[in-house]
Amino acid sequence: CLAGVFGAGDIKVNSLHRQAIDRLGSKLQVEALATDGTIEAVSVKEARAFAVGVQWHPEYWVKSDSNSAKIFRAFGDAVRLHAAAKAGARAAAE
Repeated sequence: CLAGVFGAGDIKVNSLHRQAIDRLGSKLQVEALATDGTIEAVSVKEARAFAVGVQWHPEYWVKSDSNSAKIFRAFGDAVRLHAAAKAGARAAAE
């Protein structure tokens, strides 16, 4: 999922950990790892929509970092797509 947002390869994030994932839930999959093995992002397996959790803070850099902006843009695109599909389903039912 995140490779579709950022492209393949490494990105720099502002990771500020007080806690981290120890055991991954059965419905989650790892999307990104830090160099020390800490899970930095997860997604929901077989999610019907954009379902991603990140361990860093893209909101801190959204105005100055293109990768931080990309994740918010991807979320916004997913919300708009969902709203359009919902509106289309309503219109078809009328």
